[in-house]
Amino acid sequence: MCEREFQGDRHNFPESTNRPLGFTAYPAIIAAVNMTCDILVVGAGLAGMAAALACAHKGASVTLLDNADPAACLEEEFDGRASTIAARPFQMLRRLGIDERLGDRAEPITDILVSDGELSTGVSPLTLHFDADTVGSKALGYMMENRHLRRALYEAVSDHPAVEYLAPVTVVDIKQTALSVSVELSDGRNLAASLVVAADGRESRVRQQAGISVMKTSYRQKAIVTTVAHEHPHNGVAHELFLPPGPFAILPLSQNRSSIVWTDSPRAVDAAMALPEAAFAAELARRFGNMYGTVEPCAPHRAYDLSLQLCETYVDNRIALIGDAAHVIHPIAGQGLNMGFRDAAALADIVTEARATGQDPGIRIEQYGVRRKFDNFVMAASTDILNRMFSTDFAPLKYGRRLGLGLVEQIRPARQFFMREAAGQTGDLPSLFEA
Repeated sequence: MCEREFQGDRHNFPESTNRPLGFTAYPAIIAAVNMTCDILVVGAGLAGMAAALACAHKGASVTLLDNADPAACLEEEFDGRASTIAARPFQMLRRLGIDERLGDRAEPITDILVSDGELSTGVSPLTLHFDADTVGSKALGYMMENRHLRRALYEAVSDHPAVEYLAPVTVVDIKQTALSVSVELSDGRNLAASLVVAADGRESRVRQQAGISVMKTSYRQKAIVTTVAHEHPHNGVAHELFLPPGPFAILPLSQNRSSIVWTDSPRAVDAAMALPEAAFAAELARRFGNMYGTVEPCAPHRAYDLSLQLCETYVDNRIALIGDAAHVIHPIAGQGLNMGFRDAAALADIVTEARATGQDPGIRIEQYGVRRKFDNFVMAASTDILNRMFSTDFAPLKYGRRLGLGLVEQIRPARQFFMREAAGQTGDLPSLFEA
């Protein structure tokens, strides 16, 4: 793909404005500021591309900026990373046409089995089982490799007439005014918009330039992420085994494979990462037992430090934070990307409301902050408590949590609540999440 395709030539917009604005009800502001587009999205990760598409779907013109060369992010080699997309966030991908581009690469999760145990003594008989049929859904969620989801989103962004993708380029400076926000780019250009969306990750430069403070705390845990191929089918079952050092998750992928998220102490993870390939494979097989027959790693394995990170606010003057720029949580429930997709969909609803009232979206951005901060705080706190409660072998707590799993399994309304939570069906659902 030639470089000029990322420099605005693809859509043939007039040089002065790049493209016609989606919002036509505030011409005085447009004339005064000479805006380039309605919304500038900084960061073309999974949440950033989803936000660009969601806002364009609702009628906004969007410029998507990223500091990485797209070709480097679309390599075909599998790096072992995969994501869980809950049923409702996946509905947004359907409405944006992403599911068609994914094809059969999205593996349905039909059941979730939660258990507690120890490697030395095995799994407790008191377990918790979620199934999609109980909540009237075909699947509680879907698993897919990040590379496939990234490519599907990229293709949709590239094909959308209201989205312009500029990369590689870096935001050098941001200037906020009452009427607009402008960014200076590393190539010397200056762009102006009603709203800047920071989707540039946990070390967000946009957030830093806006002066938004962040609360950070380390879990003193690391997670190994990889993928294994196994002899027997997984039948769409996701396993979450809680062990004293941290959870061990086995998540179903296509073609008799499973994604592994192995959480442990930094010392144990570092030791596992230092093992020869054969010894590492043997340790994985030991943790699987006889569940799926022969198990072999089929992707690289990588380790990540785990932490909790929450921003004091999600908005500043005409700036909104989404995804990891706004929040980073423990992977224990696989909800990190789902939270980012909810952010994107909520942002798109702000676009809809602005269009309906003749306002520009930057004026209404405070409402986005109100909607998303509480919802995300509840999820972050829930995963934090869950991890602290299960990542210990303190005897009273250990037996209490096992009893709790057994009780929830027997109380149907409680089990249905947790299943709806797993499927992303609770809370104030944005319009793109509706069936």
